[in-house]
Amino acid sequence: MKIIYSHLKTWLPDLAIDAKKLRDDLTLIGHFSSGYEEIDSEIILDLEIRQNRADCLGYYGIARDLAVFYKINLVLPQINTINYSNTPVPITISSPDVHRIQATSISNIKNSLPPDWLIRFLKLHDINSINTLVDLTNFIMLEWGIPCHAFDTNKSTKLIWENNQRYSEFISLDGTKIKLQPQNLVISDGKEVLSLSFIGGQNSGINLDTTDSILEMAVYNRSRVRNDSRSLKTITEASIRLDKELDTETIPLAFSHLISLILKHCHAIVSGKLLDVYPVKIPPLPIAFDSQKPSLYAGIDIPQNDTLKRLGCTIKNNLITPPSLRKDLTIEEDLIEEILRFYGYNKIPTDQPVDPTPLPDITPPILYLIEKLKDDLVALGYDEVRSWPLVRHCEEPCDAAISTQNSINSDYPYLRQSIIQSLQNQYFQYEKYKLINQKFYEIGKIFSLENGQYIEKYALGMYNSDSEELSRDARSCVSTDKIKLDGSFAQIILDDLPKPDKYIPQIINNTAIELTSQIITLDANVSYDSPQDSTKLIEKYTSLIDPSILWSIEIADIYQNRYTFRVSYYNCDALTAKKVHLNTFNLN
Repeated sequence: MKIIYSHLKTWLPDLAIDAKKLRDDLTLIGHFSSGYEEIDSEIILDLEIRQNRADCLGYYGIARDLAVFYKINLVLPQINTINYSNTPVPITISSPDVHRIQATSISNIKNSLPPDWLIRFLKLHDINSINTLVDLTNFIMLEWGIPCHAFDTNKSTKLIWENNQRYSEFISLDGTKIKLQPQNLVISDGKEVLSLSFIGGQNSGINLDTTDSILEMAVYNRSRVRNDSRSLKTITEASIRLDKELDTETIPLAFSHLISLILKHCHAIVSGKLLDVYPVKIPPLPIAFDSQKPSLYAGIDIPQNDTLKRLGCTIKNNLITPPSLRKDLTIEEDLIEEILRFYGYNKIPTDQPVDPTPLPDITPPILYLIEKLKDDLVALGYDEVRSWPLVRHCEEPCDAAISTQNSINSDYPYLRQSIIQSLQNQYFQYEKYKLINQKFYEIGKIFSLENGQYIEKYALGMYNSDSEELSRDARSCVSTDKIKLDGSFAQIILDDLPKPDKYIPQIINNTAIELTSQIITLDANVSYDSPQDSTKLIEKYTSLIDPSILWSIEIADIYQNRYTFRVSYYNCDALTAKKVHLNTFNLN
């Protein structure tokens, strides 16, 4: 969202802050600004508006926030009284996705090239100028944050808002053909689509010859607009706003401002009555608010000021009703955040003494159990692995399996019912890279469906190629006989085990070897006339290598009578290791 500093001051005449401070203050109250630039003698600030602050996608919302922050007056644009006629506007609303719409007809339009100030304003917002009438609709969108459209009634005499059931194609203003889908929200004349909710069409576009028009401003079901915009691969300034929670109560002000400007600059007259379709008015809900909470959250005394009142909230005892414009204020924490934002996060000291009162321990006991198990297993020589909770196949019974929607990997559609499924995948990876005699474990959640309820439980999974050692290790870690053993794999459900109230890790002194050089690993293929005893071969070649440089030796592969030895050297350079290797296995 771009903001022209000089135009912002038309809303805030008392604003007396330089651009750098304004940029910093906007960031401080949540409208992040990376900087500002000067274009055609105008200072332009570029803001990153948060997803839940649709009200700030126009000057009106930004100016309201700054008026509260600087405690200055917000001055609304001058809007003349509109005298509507009694002639009905030929509009039919048959879509439930229209939350509110205001519309009217205007006639005797003298459309022309826009005035210089309007061309310049839109150019600084990266919007091309078209003609006065169209440019004024874009101007109002930037002012109030709500898109509006104008339809040439000489091209079509009636407008119908409907969810598409019969149209296959729509031609936008720039001539792009868009293939429509069922349920797209369209504006038609009963014969063809004239516009979508977020982009105008060629068959009803305004040009310099337009003399009569229907003007409309509407707020729609944002999910419908978002789905239409994404599915039709068309994103516009209007769709960016309409796919958010806009304020239906702002429409009367913004629409009156639009009509007032068109009457002034296009010398037109209002020829229709005001159509105001507002199917369901949903008032903001009051929020129970404890006035001491801001101080508790900040850790310092926050003065009881009039921030909420200046934001437009209605205060009745401990109930705060936010203004309809602020769709983001729904819970008590939102109100606390507003008070702290406008008080100033930078005023909250970071060097206050810590309160010595101990806080209650809210750590779930199962997390203490998990930490203890991890330490115990590492002490037994097990490595921890972490894997996806998604698996390729479900276990029996499959009716207890849970399949995911929109899985991040379509090849793994199920949530695991057993942690052994994930450990098996890890085992296959180790086997692929010929890493043998591994011992590893994982602690994570498993999932099932029982009596229509989704069940999540913590489980410990272990792998050890020595199944007897696996059983001993599992029983040494947990006191339960409910250990599921499956060959070299074990699974233990942790939820039903006794859990410690506390766990303080013990310092374990382990023997360590400091590596002062890289480990160099070399292979050697040696063929024999007959099968050999692998243990004796390892003993033979180990005795031939200086123990001060031998890190490890193993037989990595046996094919018929050919043996592949994998030897790792350390405390020597690569040239020395290669020379020793060649001599040991007679590879010269």
